[in-house]
Parts: sequence; structure tokens; C-alpha cells
Amino acid sequence: MMNELKIKTSAIKELFSNLQTQIQSITSENFEEKFQFSMETMMVIQSLKKGLAEKYGINNLAEYDPELIMKAKLIEESYDNIIGKFRKEVSKLEREISSLNNRKKITKYIR
Repeated sequence: MMNELKIKTSAIKELFSNLQTQIQSITSENFEEKFQFSMETMMVIQSLKKGLAEKYGINNLAEYDPELIMKAKLIEESYDNIIGKFRKEVSKLEREISSLNNRKKITKYIR
């Protein structure tokens, strides 16, 4: 029984590491592919975690391997960082579009 806990928590940590690598490599060009992969990986992690939580209890799981909680928080931060990065890109594009529209208006006015 304890061997199952050890194997599955190790698998979850490995999945978290792979997930973090995938999240950090997301760009606007590969967003769909990488984001889909990250969602699928999260579903596998959730399934493993749920099974362990039902069998051992979530508090016992956290006590057994506190690193799981740390890795989960790192994943959350990675998602937040990617969202922030994309927000900055969107904001930059909005400013560029606004600037172009202003130039068009000025050009029309001058004619």
C-alpha cells in the first residue's frame, strides 16, 4: 500500500515537472498545442491525486509529501506568468493598432 503511494506521488511530481516545462515554453505560435497538452496532463494529475486522496485522505497526502503542494503552487505561478505575458502582448498590440488608427485619421484629415 505504501509502495503505491510512493510510486503515484513520484509520478505526480514527474508530471508536474513536465507540465511546468510545457507551460514555460508556451508561445503565441504553439499556444494551442502546448495548452492542450498541459490541460491533458493536468487531468491525469487530478485523476491520480483524487485516487490517492480518496484512499489516504488529502491531509495525509500533504503530510506524506509536502513537495506536491509546492509543485502545484509553482504550476499555478507558471500559468499566472504566461497569462501576464499574453496580457502584455495584447496590450502592446492594442496600442499599436490605436496608433495606426490615429495615423490613418491624420492622413485623411490632411487630404
